[in-house]
Amino acid sequence: MKTIRVSGTVHNKLTRFLGEMMAKTGKPQTYNDVISALTDQAVIMPAELLERIDAVINKKQFGYKTREKFIEAAAVAMLQNLTGTHEKSSSKAPENQKIGRS
Repeated sequence: MKTIRVSGTVHNKLTRFLGEMMAKTGKPQTYNDVISALTDQAVIMPAELLERIDAVINKKQFGYKTREKFIEAAAVAMLQNLTGTHEKSSSKAPENQKIGRS
């Protein structure tokens, strides 16, 4: 075991993720589980792209409240376009979703 130091803000975010993971799995989780999940599932994206995504989210006209939901919907739409399938995502996308080919 190693010790890491994090700010209060980061600790609060980790605690929020911990709660979300426990709610999803119905099982006890640890901060180690949270950090492992974050590092295993992280996708690094260019800052400019994230800024564009944030601008769309901030307009509040498409129903997305978080980057995660926007990116999930975009990935589902791209997979549907590439594979021709229309499988449902694990979470409900906004009704007025307008992501598709340009």
